[in-house]
Amino acid sequence: MPYREMGNFWTFQNTDMTAQQKKTKCCRCGRRRCHRRHCHHHRCPESFAQYFPLLLNKIHPGLKLSQETMHIMDSFVKDMFARIATEASSLAHSTNRSTISARDIQAAVRLLLPENLSKNAVNQATRALLRFSRNK
Repeated sequence: MPYREMGNFWTFQNTDMTAQQKKTKCCRCGRRRCHRRHCHHHRCPESFAQYFPLLLNKIHPGLKLSQETMHIMDSFVKDMFARIATEASSLAHSTNRSTISARDIQAAVRLLLPENLSKNAVNQATRALLRFSRNK
C-alpha cells in the first residue's frame, strides 16, 4: 500500500479508483479520453536517432553513443537526405518528369558522394530493395 510522509507521521494515501475512472483511463499513457495520438508524444518522427544504437549494436556490440554524437549524426543524416532529394529533384526536372524515380536517387548519390562510398551505398540499397521485395 502506498504511504506518504507528512512531517514525522506516515499516512495512508488513498489510490483507489472507481470503476468508471478505470474504464476511462488509456491503457498506454494513463490519460483520460486518450485518442491514441497522445500515446506516442515522446517519439520525434523527424529524428533518426532511434536507429543509430541499433546499427551500432550490429557492428560493434557493447559500444554506446553520447547525446552530442547522436545529435551530430542526426543532423548529418538529415543534411544528406535533403541534398540527395534536392539533386534527385533537379535531375527529374531536367528530364521533364514530375516524379523522382529510383534511378534519379541513384544518380544523385553517385554525384554527391565520393566514388567508393557511392558504389557501396548503391550496392547496399540494391540489396535492401531485393530483400524487401522478396519478403513482401
